[in-house]
Amino acid sequence: MTRAGTLRTAALAVALALPMALAAPAAAQTRGETAADTTSAEERGALSVRHYYTTWRDARSYWSQDTRYTTGGWLWAGRHYFFCQTEGTAHSDGKGANSTWWVLTDDDTGNRDVFVSATALRVAEPWKPIEGLPRC
Repeated sequence: MTRAGTLRTAALAVALALPMALAAPAAAQTRGETAADTTSAEERGALSVRHYYTTWRDARSYWSQDTRYTTGGWLWAGRHYFFCQTEGTAHSDGKGANSTWWVLTDDDTGNRDVFVSATALRVAEPWKPIEGLPRC
C-alpha cells in the first residue's frame, strides 16, 4: 500500500470511529445510567469522575460548604453530575430537610466547582452523606 493509501485508510477509520465515541456518553445519560463518566483529567485533575444524581428542587450554589459565600448562581431541578461531597455548615431547605453535607458540581448559571447543599438531592437523607458519592 502506498503512503497516500495508508493516510486515506487512517482518515476513514477516524471519521467512522469519532461519531460513535462522541455519542456513547450521551446515550448512557439518555438511558438514565448512574455509572461514573470521566471528563478531561487536565480539566478536572483528581475530581474527573462524574456521578449523576437528580435534584428535586432548584438550589442556590456556594463557593464553599458555608452559606456565607453564595455565588449568586443556581442549580435547576433535574439530573446533574456531581464530583464529590464534604461536610460543612448545617443547611435547611425551609421545607424540613436538613443536612451538613455539601456536593461539588458546576451550576446551571455558569459557575464551576461550586457547592450545593445535599438537601437538594432526591436521594439525600437528613444529616447523612450521599451514598456512592466520594468525599472531596
